[in-house]
Amino acid sequence: MKKDRLQEFIEDLSHLFPEQVELDVPLAPLTTYQVGGPTKALVYPKSREVLQQVLKRCHQENIPIFILGGGSNILVHDDGLDAVVISLQKCCAELFRRDQQVYAGAGVMVSELVEYCEANDLAGLEFMSGIPGTVGGALRMNAGAFVGEIGDRVITIEALLTDGEFVKIPGLQAGFGYRRADHLTDKILLGCWLRLFPGTRSELESARLDYLKRRSAKQPLEYGSCGSVFKRPPGNYAGTLIEKAGCKGLSVGGAMVSPKHANFIINYNHATARDIYQLIQKVQREVYKKFGTWLELEVKLIGFSDDEKEKVAQPRE
Repeated sequence: MKKDRLQEFIEDLSHLFPEQVELDVPLAPLTTYQVGGPTKALVYPKSREVLQQVLKRCHQENIPIFILGGGSNILVHDDGLDAVVISLQKCCAELFRRDQQVYAGAGVMVSELVEYCEANDLAGLEFMSGIPGTVGGALRMNAGAFVGEIGDRVITIEALLTDGEFVKIPGLQAGFGYRRADHLTDKILLGCWLRLFPGTRSELESARLDYLKRRSAKQPLEYGSCGSVFKRPPGNYAGTLIEKAGCKGLSVGGAMVSPKHANFIINYNHATARDIYQLIQKVQREVYKKFGTWLELEVKLIGFSDDEKEKVAQPRE
């Protein structure tokens, strides 16, 4: 798409929704990695109706979009991206219960959802304590830890297609698997119903604090990161392979493989996205050379070219 056409579209969008569109917004402060360039437009729809209107306009004009959640599990290119970035913080922030079922909007932070369940004596999501990002992001990657994944609790998901059409997807049809939800990738998630079960607030609080303590002991939470960089390879752990390949402490620019947890690449000294990307490549090559295993990315590359994505998707001679 020609940049002047994108710019014209964004100017029209900002006139239509003047208080809901911000122009030339740096994305680094909105990501947990704290890296990345700007977006041409960041839209905060105040309602689902406005969200649908924005999506329909983008679809009609073939304008690329990106849904920004909590900014975790993504690496944004230093040049940013020529797209309309949409935040669901204002239009998908519902959080309420009906008996032992909870509805959580896609823009709700996972930490807020866990604490809401605790305050309402509802068990089943304690294991998600400390997982960064939003409910929408958690659904899209079937986030989990320790003893479960969010997909285990999902009853129904509400979503929009890219043209703005509303759909409901039963949890069993979402395609949940390890760090993926195959049938949600092309949809804009609005929220979901979750099936929980009775618990006691004191026990749930104790469990939440224990999970947070375990995370803090194992993960470099004091530095910017995306969480786990690589998916777990069959029959092994990415962190174990990275450590055995001698990559702990390996660095490029301001990016480093965490000495605390080898599957975390941290922004320890004003790293750029390029630093992190190049370090990802180094780690993949070293692990492949030693074990013949190509580590698959869990982090999503945003604003990177198809060639850049291909280079980390599979081994190259």
